Order: sequence, then C-alpha cells, then structure tokens
Amino acid sequence: MFGRQFRHTLDALAVHEPEGALDQVTTLAQVDRTQVMRHHQGTFAEGVDTVLMTLPALFDAQVRRAPGRAAVTYGSAGIDYAELDARATGLARALVEQGVLPGDRVGVCLPRGIDQVTALLAVLKSGAAYVPLDPDYPAERLAFIAQDTSLRIAVGDAPCLEHVPALHTVPVTARASTHTELPEIQPDAIAYIIHTSGSTGRPKGVRVSHRNVASLLAATVREFGLGPQDVWTHFHSFAFDFSVWEIWGCLLTGGRLVVVPYDVSRDPEALHRMLVAESVTVFNQTPSAFTQLVAAEAFADGGLAVRLLIFGGEGLDPAVLLPWFDRYPESRCRPVNMYGITETTVHCTWYDLTRADALRGSCPVGRPLPGWRLYVLDGHGRLTPPGVAGEIHVGGAGVSAGYLDRPELDAERFVTGLMADAPEERLYRSGDLGRFLPDGSLEHLGRLDDQVKIRGHRIELGEIRGTLLADPRVRAAAAVVRRPGDAATARVDAYVVLSAPGDAVDDIHRHLTDRLPAHLVPATLTSVPELPLTANGKLDPSRLPAPRTQAPTPGTGEPTAAAASQAAAPDDAQLALQIAQIWQGVLEVPVGVDDNFFTLGGNSLLAVRLSAALKEQGFAGIQLRSIFRNSTPRRLADALTDRRSNP
Repeated sequence: MFGRQFRHTLDALAVHEPEGALDQVTTLAQVDRTQVMRHHQGTFAEGVDTVLMTLPALFDAQVRRAPGRAAVTYGSAGIDYAELDARATGLARALVEQGVLPGDRVGVCLPRGIDQVTALLAVLKSGAAYVPLDPDYPAERLAFIAQDTSLRIAVGDAPCLEHVPALHTVPVTARASTHTELPEIQPDAIAYIIHTSGSTGRPKGVRVSHRNVASLLAATVREFGLGPQDVWTHFHSFAFDFSVWEIWGCLLTGGRLVVVPYDVSRDPEALHRMLVAESVTVFNQTPSAFTQLVAAEAFADGGLAVRLLIFGGEGLDPAVLLPWFDRYPESRCRPVNMYGITETTVHCTWYDLTRADALRGSCPVGRPLPGWRLYVLDGHGRLTPPGVAGEIHVGGAGVSAGYLDRPELDAERFVTGLMADAPEERLYRSGDLGRFLPDGSLEHLGRLDDQVKIRGHRIELGEIRGTLLADPRVRAAAAVVRRPGDAATARVDAYVVLSAPGDAVDDIHRHLTDRLPAHLVPATLTSVPELPLTANGKLDPSRLPAPRTQAPTPGTGEPTAAAASQAAAPDDAQLALQIAQIWQGVLEVPVGVDDNFFTLGGNSLLAVRLSAALKEQGFAGIQLRSIFRNSTPRRLADALTDRRSNP
C-alpha cells in the first residue's frame, strides 16, 4: 500500500494538483480509501431488532424468562427479577403520579445497593432520563448537576439532598395505584445524563439514548457470550459511565449483579475475597484498579471464576497481565481491552489480549464494535493511511444525542460532512490521537489537549484551573500531570499565584475539596510567586518547582524521616521513623512521622506498593486496610505496637 500511496501523491503533485496547496494533496488512492473504509467499521451480523427496543423492554423480557432468578445482591441482601421489577414499577408509577413526563429528568441520589439499582430502573420505566447524583460527591457539585439539568425531582434520601435546594425528594419506597399507566417509551428517548469533566471548568452533561445502550448490548452479547449464567460486579460509581455497562449489561442479559461496597472497592484483598465468594464471571476494571488486584492475587490462593475480564476507562500496559496469565491462562479467562468515550456510549472497540501482548508490553485497542465506525482523520478532515496518526472520530450506533444545552460545543464535537462517501454521517471528534495498524487494529496514542485519564477518571485540567481561579484568593493557577505513564503514581499537581501573600494555601485546598469530586482534587497544591512561561507566553511546566508536600519545614520541630533517621528516639518513635523512611521510598517525597499518606499524593495503588514494601522490610501481617485506617507513620507504628502488646 505504501508504494501505491507514494505514486498517488507524486501523481497528484505533478499532474492533477500542480497549483494546489500542499496541505490539500491527498495521499490515499481510491482503492486504498475503500480498503481503509472497509476495515474500520463494524457491521451487525445479528441482533438488529434489539436496537429498536428500550431498556425497560429488554428488562421485561428477562423477567418473563426467569422471574425467580437472582437479579441483584448486596452483602447478605438479595432480590430476584420479579421483585426488582415490582419495586421499580411501583416507584415508576409514583413518579408519574408526581407529574414526571416522558423526556423529563429525574435525579437519583442513593448510596450503592439494591435501592440505587431499583431507582435507576424506575426512572427509566417512568419514561424519564436518570441523572446520577453520587452522595460521595461534594454538595456544590451535586447542586451544579441539579441546576445544569433543571432537576425538579429526585429519588433519594433527604440527608443526601439537603444541600440541593428546591428539589422535591421521592423516597425509593414510594408506591402508587396499580391503575396508574406507565408511558410508552421510544428507542431514541434519553435514558441517562452523565456529566464529564469540562475544559472551561463547567462539567458537560452527555445525553445517551435507549437505542445507544441497546446497540451496545446487541454488539457484545453474542461475541462475549453474555447470559443468565454470568455474575457481574457493580464496582464503579453510577456517575461514571462504566457503570452503565456493568448494570445494564448484566440485568438486560439475565445475569446476577453483585454490588461492591465502596470500602471493598478500595481494598483489593477484600475485593478478591468477594470475587471468589460470589463466583464472579464478568469483571470490569480500569487498568489502575486491576493493578491493585494483581498485587492482592500474589498473596491469595487464586480461586477466581472470572471468565471475561474487561478493561476500559484508560490506557492499559499489558505487562501487568503477566502474573495474571500465570494463574489464569487465556483458555480459562478472556481479557479484553476496550476503548470508549462517554459521548459514544461507554465502549467503541474490542481487542482480545494475549500473553504475547503482555510480553511485548504494548497492545492496540482493537477493532470497532459491530455497528460502530472509527475514522482517523488529519487536520483537514481526510482519512489517514495505516500507520499515520490523526484524530480519532467515532460514528455509528453509539454516537449519543450530544451535550445538554451546549449547542456551541455540540457543533464543535459532533460533526457532519467529513465523509464524502456518507456526508450526512454524524461523527464525534474524540480529541484522542490514534492510528490504524496494517491489520486494521486501532492504536490509541493519547490526548490532543490537556485532558487526561487518571485511574479511569476523565480529567480536564482546565476544570481544576477554573475552580482555583473562582477563588478570589487566587490570581493565577496551573495544573499539570506528573508521571502520566505510571498508573500507580500518575497524579495532578496544582500551582497558584496568591492574590495576597498572607493567603493560606490550605484554605484554598479546602475550597477545592468542597467543590470537586475526589478524583479531580489535585494531589498537591503549591504557591509560587509567578507561573513560569515560555517565550511565546505559554506555561512552561519544566520550570515549575517541586510540588509542596506537608513534610514540615525547618523550625517546625517535626523532622522528616531523612533528617531524623540517625536521631536517638524511644522505640515507638524509632519505629515511626523507620516506617516513614519506607514511605519516602514509595512516595518519592520527604515524609514526616505525622504526614498523611494520602495528602502527600498517595492513593490506593501506591498503598498496595507500600504494603508490599513494608512486608519486604519485615513488617509482616500488615493489611491494606491498616494503611487506610492509620494514614501517618506514627499512627501506623502505634497500631503495630498495640497489636504486639495485645496479640
């Protein structure tokens, strides 16, 4: 193909376009263009009728097939398909009696559990779109989402919604007369609105239809063999679109959904025990979270029943799968790498991972799902040849209805007229850089802007900057990503220029935590006199100072581990210093005995590394939860001392 492209380009330059601009010269001959177009789209082989159905209709089909089959479990509690249907239908009727109409939006603000799933299904049955309001989000974030979606009603507990004014709350136990009719729902009706990080500091609400989600199921159910025999986990926040795949991928194919408690989702050892105890067969993870599980697996006896392991949410380093393949070969568990975007309904591609990929240390994100289409286009909207990078554009069944009340952004990101073969086709400009390989697989090469993914969460650095600049104490702000290639240590560091020298950085940090979800709060916040700029006036990240940590400054009376390692100290204090030194090796910043692991940039992935490092240094028996509960060296030392005194 390369030789043909070269000849075509020379011919275009010399004969057909001698007076044209170089950037208008096409490098793909028509025969190559046809080949590229053929390789880079998926076609439905079966299941076309499914995309004409709505999510409640697909759920009703499962209820009719096996009403007594277990649907959702949470701890020792459980509910079958018939009871889940009855509860959701009763609540849906109550919502209709409260005035909810098809096309309305209804908030759901409930903690993880059976009630949350019931509420989501009830909203769909009422003909409305559900808007997730995660109770773990800051009150200001919830208030913004409620205002942005013009919510007037929500299913939830009053304590969860006390900071969201003028919102009528309906309890999940609400019921109405069985004579109240539920509306007929159209496939193109909006099923949910999930907010993603926004570059202007304002999160964007993405509107996804029933048809979009039904198409995702039609594209995967046969390929992955999804059915009643499967046990899925609901691991992710329902405000993260991975949950759409987890919840509806399970319940609309007849499986059993195991809701993972939040504390278990943050404790790989407890999670491993749950996966074994519940005989989970379909498990969805971001690569970052999976890295923790692999570390926990090393100390466990195996025993997992997972047959399908789906990766999504961020880039995958397949090398982390090597110890997994040692215990769970491809014949026993099928690992699949999937690339996707909220705006195109969770997943776009799939790629079967092998030991060869793990040994090579790299892998593509694969081919488009049936019904999806992928194009890699250059800056002028033309198809790029295999091997040439460009912006990934997504078309087909998963392209959502667009953003909520953001027509300018819709016009920028959802475009038509780029494909001469199909000028009316609506494409989503992903902002991701990629290229097609000669075999037709897509390779993801990162972002074109400053949007990043850290531990599965999509983060616009501009949103962090915007929130900082909204504080009158901040004159200028910057946010940068550190170690983006390392899933465990990747983090965001923020820098501020203060309006007045006396302003406290800690107060500004609290301003952030009050307004941003935890995954958007920078690991560090450092005050600088001015932001360093390049010659053309752009931020120069290379000249930013090392981030500020909470390691004490000279004169505070609290030495760091490095400064005090040789100092004489009682046994307990010496133990705390020894632990602090180990922490320093993991965090790569100075650590004092009263410094908080998580304030210094620690996270659950680094906690796994820290646990292993402590065990290597002779601190046997330290569980991951001990680090979470005792997050300073002194507190962890005290806990160890107490355990030795009271075995």
